[in-house]
Amino acid sequence: MKKNYLLSAAAAFLLAVTGCSDDIENGGNSGGEDDGGKVYMTVNVSTVSKGALTKAGGTPSNPNNDGAGWGEDGNGFLEEFDGANEGKVYDVNIFLVKYDGNTFDSNPLDFFNDDVNKSLEIAGQGWYESKTGVDPSGGGEPNHDSAGKVTMKVTMNEELTVDGCDYQVFTVVNAGYRIEGITTLGELRDRETLKDLWTGTNQVSKADHFIMSTHKMKGVDGIGNSLVRISVENTDETKPATTTVFVERMAARIDLGYAAVLETDKILESSPVKNKGSFKLTGYKVVNQWKGNSYVFKQVSPKATKNFGEGSSLTDAMVGSYTKSGNDFKYLGDEVWSMTVLNNADGSYNYVLDPSINRKKVPMNEGDDPWTQFEDSYINYFNPENKDLNRVENMAKIPDANTEAFYKGLNDRIYYPVVYTKENTLDREAQVNGYSTGVIFESEFMPDGDNFKVSFYNKDAGSIESVPLDDNKTFLLAVHKNGEGATVRSVYKDLPSVAACAFNLEEGSDPNLLKGLIKGWNEVTLPKFADVQKAINSMSDQNGFEIAFKKYLSDMIKGETNWTDGLKKRLCYFEFRIEQNEKDGGHLPDTYTEPNKFTPDQIGNLYQFYNVSLYKGGKSYYKFWIRHNDNGNDGMMGVMEFCIVRNNVYQLYVTGVRGLGDPLPYTPGKDTPDKPDETDDVTIDVTIYVKDWVKRTNKDIII
Repeated sequence: MKKNYLLSAAAAFLLAVTGCSDDIENGGNSGGEDDGGKVYMTVNVSTVSKGALTKAGGTPSNPNNDGAGWGEDGNGFLEEFDGANEGKVYDVNIFLVKYDGNTFDSNPLDFFNDDVNKSLEIAGQGWYESKTGVDPSGGGEPNHDSAGKVTMKVTMNEELTVDGCDYQVFTVVNAGYRIEGITTLGELRDRETLKDLWTGTNQVSKADHFIMSTHKMKGVDGIGNSLVRISVENTDETKPATTTVFVERMAARIDLGYAAVLETDKILESSPVKNKGSFKLTGYKVVNQWKGNSYVFKQVSPKATKNFGEGSSLTDAMVGSYTKSGNDFKYLGDEVWSMTVLNNADGSYNYVLDPSINRKKVPMNEGDDPWTQFEDSYINYFNPENKDLNRVENMAKIPDANTEAFYKGLNDRIYYPVVYTKENTLDREAQVNGYSTGVIFESEFMPDGDNFKVSFYNKDAGSIESVPLDDNKTFLLAVHKNGEGATVRSVYKDLPSVAACAFNLEEGSDPNLLKGLIKGWNEVTLPKFADVQKAINSMSDQNGFEIAFKKYLSDMIKGETNWTDGLKKRLCYFEFRIEQNEKDGGHLPDTYTEPNKFTPDQIGNLYQFYNVSLYKGGKSYYKFWIRHNDNGNDGMMGVMEFCIVRNNVYQLYVTGVRGLGDPLPYTPGKDTPDKPDETDDVTIDVTIYVKDWVKRTNKDIII
């Protein structure tokens, strides 16, 4: 499934050091090289592009409605990004395990997976390093010919014979040093690493030294296998042993693309922005990038027989067994995804395992808090404690073809590789916002001149007017019941305008009525008290702000039949705002604040406590959770649906918007870590492909 990196290598190896570590970075390049018998091998390093050497034969699974492909091969294979060092080899660790089996041709992974063999000692280890790096495509590097060949010296941990012995070969590329502390096959296959899987930064243009590990043991069409025969003859540098190893990157990559003109035809007729302007993407932030441990060699679960519902959880899958038929293995096993009929859960599926998959749980009981254990395990952790999420000034700028490197995908769509990330897999039941890797998109609404207007309370005239947006393009949105009794989504210039519009006063009403109810009664002629009562009783109460304001006023006039000094002083919006802050700890600004001056915390409070969205600068935010295996059922979470798997490229393409998004990247009162990834709350259309690199294309994103 992956962009299979072919590392041709002849192999032999050194006595492993004592001590068992769970991290590949332990040890270094000191000692051991000259401790045992030396043999030589020729290492031919080459990259196989376009999936010619896949475990499943190079045929991608059927795409789901032009969406993500399924199983091992995703949507097919993708070449390395031009100008990036995604396949460059700087060092090679090779582990040899003595092999006396006879099943290599039929099931080459039997030996590696059989627990009978897990106690076998590592027979040898080889180490090669190139400071300049070897281009797997070969050619031109110092000390290498056009085929990219190198000769490497290795050390054996056992006596060599004239006839020689066969060894299976396992490989880690670009670890950065000679790996120490592995003494048995079992320790090798369960090895973990906390190490970064690339150097530099997340930026594609600066990333390098990608760690890769064995992907499979045998090529197709007779193109090599990871089996080597080593004898006394190979102690002669002119007679090196030869083998082939197939490796894949342990990292995954996320690529973004977007339409030149975002579609708006899917915006609902009830939206206040329908046919009132356009949207453009301005920024993004990748969230929940796993930075914890990863297995050095890929592991998968036994098969589950259900994709969703009962029988589909990781627990259900682990009850099963590995049949060792059809490449059904734990270590280096294929991803299995076979749905018999779309929307029918029956089939055959498995999970890719990561070391923490069983700890990624959702709260089951009140007081459960599984999130804190991962506060340092994710980059941009989608959690209410992470205040950095709402620092919108730190959103990455949406890439542009004039300034950023790109490639063309299906239908000539332009994609920008934006970030690398680690494997992040989850139980079906744990595919929630607090764990799944996703992207928060930022858009800007651009009103169509005077076509888009907001309600504005004119304090001087005591009237409500419809006015165009200011140049700062900031406005508020809330659900409201109008004078005809219809529930609508209304837009406002500022918070006093929301308060004023709640009254639904009849045309021609005394302007002093609204002036007093908003600012106070000291400077206005008092209207009839019955008119005030009527105005309060007929207020809209569709959003939290209206509800709170109406309750405040209703409680004030309860049992009253005429004006009192207390009512003259407190029966208004100004005093309501003061009371709200005294009672609830400051959910509203203490004094009038221009909407474009609201802080993220104030915007969050406005939504959380009053259900009012404030779009500062016309900016809104859309969460998109990345799909690995899309089961085609938007109402039912499937096995490995929202996960990240090594050596996959996740292509996300934004085609349009469904309306305004959220007022913040993380909106209190709406966003929670335990919110399922698959909901009806979709405001962005994204196509995603996962590609070989294995490509996975998610559905078109409409935000």
